Amino acid sequence: MIGIKLSQIEDRIDLIILERGEAYRENGHILSIKEVKPRVYEAEVEGTELYDVEIQLDSRGEVNHTLCECPYDKGPICKHAAAVLLEIRDEFFNKEKAQSFPKNKPVSKKTIADQLSNLSKDELITMLVHFSDEIKEVKQALSLKFIDADSKEGLNQYKKVIRASIKQYSDRHGFVPYRNVYPSIAGASKILEKAEEQLESRHHLRAAEISFCVMHEMVNLLQSCDDSDGYVGDLIKECLNAIHLAASQIGSAKDSPALFQLLLKEVLHEGLEGWNEWQLSLMESATCLITNVAEKDSWFKLLERLESHERNQSSYSSYFTEEAAKLRYQVIERLEGDSQALSFLQDHLHITAFRKMAIETAIKNLQFDKALELVEQGERQDTSKGYRGLVNEWKRYRYEIYELTHQVGHQIELAKEFVRSGEHSYYLRLKELYSKDEWEAGYEGLLDELEHNSDSDWATSSLYTRILVEENQTLRLLKYVDKRKQTLIHYYPHLISEHAEEVFLLFTQFISEETAQASNRNQYRKVCGIIRHLIKAGGGEHAKRIIEQLCVTYQNRPALIDELQKIKRI
Repeated sequence: MIGIKLSQIEDRIDLIILERGEAYRENGHILSIKEVKPRVYEAEVEGTELYDVEIQLDSRGEVNHTLCECPYDKGPICKHAAAVLLEIRDEFFNKEKAQSFPKNKPVSKKTIADQLSNLSKDELITMLVHFSDEIKEVKQALSLKFIDADSKEGLNQYKKVIRASIKQYSDRHGFVPYRNVYPSIAGASKILEKAEEQLESRHHLRAAEISFCVMHEMVNLLQSCDDSDGYVGDLIKECLNAIHLAASQIGSAKDSPALFQLLLKEVLHEGLEGWNEWQLSLMESATCLITNVAEKDSWFKLLERLESHERNQSSYSSYFTEEAAKLRYQVIERLEGDSQALSFLQDHLHITAFRKMAIETAIKNLQFDKALELVEQGERQDTSKGYRGLVNEWKRYRYEIYELTHQVGHQIELAKEFVRSGEHSYYLRLKELYSKDEWEAGYEGLLDELEHNSDSDWATSSLYTRILVEENQTLRLLKYVDKRKQTLIHYYPHLISEHAEEVFLLFTQFISEETAQASNRNQYRKVCGIIRHLIKAGGGEHAKRIIEQLCVTYQNRPALIDELQKIKRI
């Protein structure tokens, strides 16, 4: 639209386009805009794709030229260009206004703070009361500001704020649907900020009390909301983090015993029953506060009670027992010394974390025989249980020990095991363990073994083809693709330079087989996608022939013919 003045945008651009352009501008779709030459602007606007927009103005502020890469063709100005014109209009006139003032006389602009400072105390009070009556958010913010955080009544007020926020977004049955969960916890988030303020002020006990206040309400909310996105659960974790910070930072302050007792009490809160991860988190926080035998005994007694309860549950797993043992170890190590901690660790080697600690300690102390014995015990233990992942972890420790003790033969055998299971890093290690002559002698045999196992194991198949590509084993790769034509699209770039005709033949066979199985337009498009890959590979003539053949063979499939005709042949 040539000749339009920036001041006439609203009058000259189609109203719908103008509204869409304004929405694009307000929602941040203009990713960048710059004046590349005097009165020539280039911008990037995010639409369905990222579009480049160019605008040229004359000296009078009239539009000389507009260009946008988008496909819009129903008018001279699209919404992307409209958004940029609106942005330029503001920038253009801002420059004019700035230039209308003397250069050495800056324009003063009063801030809100400047304006408020000119009001009297009575005027400020009147204004705040008015805004509080008119704007619900202002009233809530002021109410929070003046709640006495150090009183029991203050906690009750916090609960009311949290519950009011939840109620606002609940249905008539008191349930908070999925789409309303996030706004429903806005009140709880604001109260948790109060806990963080207390932490910054080093009021650790009060911070924990406020965090528990929020946590109780959120645990209750979990029973009456759809928390599929985990917003409520995440807020509970934030509460636990705040509580842990309070416990770890309080040191030997006078409130430390009170916070310790509060934590033990809250572990047994009825809302946490069944949430053993959260209970363990509180128990871990309590370990920061144990300073004497009486507190240690209280903590151990409560942990035993929780373990006993867990063992009686139908859903019992070893998770709780193992995590509880780790906490016990930390307490023993801190309060009873290294000797008692080591004794506890030796008695609990059936727990993976403790066995790993024992192995790493033995390796660090160069006790390789002991480390190897611990590793082999772990392998036997977890092999009998069918824990394949853990067995592989023990084998990695074993490989490390062989490496440190220069047992190359054992390294080779173990590296082969890992290679057979599809681990590329051990293929590279295995290659380094052989001399050049030894590697050449055994390399083909290793590839034969991987090829044989590739049909039954995905990881082995993936490693086999990765090696073929890296080592430029194109004949083997061609044979692999011939047996699995669905992999042709992925591997043809690695084959085309040496085996073009064989690749084109495989494409032709693959296209014919896929077409024979296809029965709807989506499947026909998939076939045409394979043909496009054939063209991209340089097989334009082969593509032309196969298209002609398909058009004759399947002339009664108009949807297929239609899709084939859309292909741009080379």
